[in-house]
Amino acid sequence: MAALVRVLGVALLAILWCCAGIAPAHAFDVFASHQVTTQFATAAGQPMANAEVRVFAPGNLKTPVETGRTDAQGKFMFGADRDGMWTAEARTPSEVARVMIRVGGDAPQQQSRVSPYVLIGGLVLLVVLAWWFRLVRWRARRRP
Repeated sequence: MAALVRVLGVALLAILWCCAGIAPAHAFDVFASHQVTTQFATAAGQPMANAEVRVFAPGNLKTPVETGRTDAQGKFMFGADRDGMWTAEARTPSEVARVMIRVGGDAPQQQSRVSPYVLIGGLVLLVVLAWWFRLVRWRARRRP
């Protein structure tokens, strides 16, 4: 029982450690082909800190594909899965800022380092290993 509590405690600490360093404006999209950073400012030039942001894909200005909040410097990062003119809109109670961002084009972009197939395959492998381990422990407890 003590070993189980110790393992659960270590797992909880690992999850908290991983989540503590991730800011909402700096999330990483595994399936995006481009990482785009934009910075919003007021008309006076002050950063729009903690502003609500909506990002729209090319050709679809009705449905946001991503939402979030800017950081203290007014920066927001999002993953773009295709080339084109993306639109981002930041809102505070007193101001609205919009920006159109051209993604792709002539400059070569760094592709995502992790293939979706590798990610999904790794997750499936972990689930299979977890079930195998449970089966082995169950069989070991059944034997006299």
